[in-house]
Amino acid sequence: MGTIIILSAILVPLLVLAAILFFVFRREGAHLGEVKERMTELAARAARASLAPATVVSSRTLGTFEDGAMAFVEVRLEVQPPGGAAYLARTEWELNISSLSMVEPGKRVAVKIDSVDSSLIYPDVSWANLSRSYIARGARGERNP
Repeated sequence: MGTIIILSAILVPLLVLAAILFFVFRREGAHLGEVKERMTELAARAARASLAPATVVSSRTLGTFEDGAMAFVEVRLEVQPPGGAAYLARTEWELNISSLSMVEPGKRVAVKIDSVDSSLIYPDVSWANLSRSYIARGARGERNP
């Protein structure tokens, strides 16, 4: 009888922990799938986006990754769409730390304007990419790119 109680005292918490971990990883796996879908969708939309010039209004580094070699940068741009009025847009890009000077205020940068959502601005340069965390927040509904 004592053995059953000891086994129960060990097995029940382990089973509860296993169930909790199962549901946590299942939810994270589903979120990862949403992010991958969103990235694929945005890649297709970026391919169809309109080319436009933009001027950096401001930029700030939000964080770094890859041992400090890369940065997440919030960029505010004045975008000049072809045949339309200029407007301000906010975006987040990933870029190499050595490219930070490219997003200093006043710098001109080539961008692409999303045809579905004109507030979504893709970099059209070799030194920057749309931020994956920005895309992930959009997949979770925290940001609507």
